[in-house]
Amino acid sequence: TWADIPGRLPEAIAEYEAALRIDPEYADAHNNLGSALSENKDLPNAIAQFEAALQINPNMPEAHANLGVALAKTPGRMPEAVSHLQTALRMRPNMQPIRQLLTQIRDAQKK
Repeated sequence: TWADIPGRLPEAIAEYEAALRIDPEYADAHNNLGSALSENKDLPNAIAQFEAALQINPNMPEAHANLGVALAKTPGRMPEAVSHLQTALRMRPNMQPIRQLLTQIRDAQKK
């Protein structure tokens, strides 16, 4: 994606926003915009985009995973984060980074 190119985040965000003006129901664009916003340290708007993607397509494991990661970085939202991460893993069990994150969260909660 555009967001993977260093220094191109503003361009990526503008492109995803343009795609959504053309097709507001484009779940992948919402998810990708959320990823770019998250990378840009704009978690509230990233969360809103991941939620929009899931409103359109609740069966998107990537959006559940991305939303879970963003929520895990947001104070007071860990239970929601865990729920979305678990949903992502149920849909796509081979998401190893998500499995590792859940293990880290559980270990931290035990302390």
